[in-house]
Amino acid sequence: MNFTTIQIIAFIGAVAGMAIVFGLGFYEGLRKGKREAFDIGYQRGLHAHRYELTQARRDIESAKHSLTISRLNAAQALEATTVELDDCRAKLANLQTRVITEDDANQLVAMADKLSLAANVFAGMGSHDQATTARKLSTSARALFDRYWQTLPVMEVEVMA
Repeated sequence: MNFTTIQIIAFIGAVAGMAIVFGLGFYEGLRKGKREAFDIGYQRGLHAHRYELTQARRDIESAKHSLTISRLNAAQALEATTVELDDCRAKLANLQTRVITEDDANQLVAMADKLSLAANVFAGMGSHDQATTARKLSTSARALFDRYWQTLPVMEVEVMA
């Protein structure tokens, strides 16, 4: 079998043409595969991003809800504390109107002294019933004075070592 030069060149040209077509097909397949892989990766990334975004939105909503509940609880606690403070202030104002002050205690001592003097005068005049009544009132006034001084807080002396 003898091949002519033209047949050999045609054969080489055909092989080269097939190599070029095969190379172009391979290159286009590679590009298409990369594009499909990119699209698949993009879709997976988009799906993962959407999932993370949805999860982040849920976390934000949960945090907002917790914050709202915490604020509500704090507001209720503040309201209860304010009501309790108002009640305590009202009780304190009521007790302050009933308390004996230091001036009242001093006036009790002065009244006790005057009642003792009146008891002595009544006893000197012979009115023993009036003298007894004046002494009882004087004793009661002194007892009130003593009770006032016993309720005062005692200052504790610090001992320096």
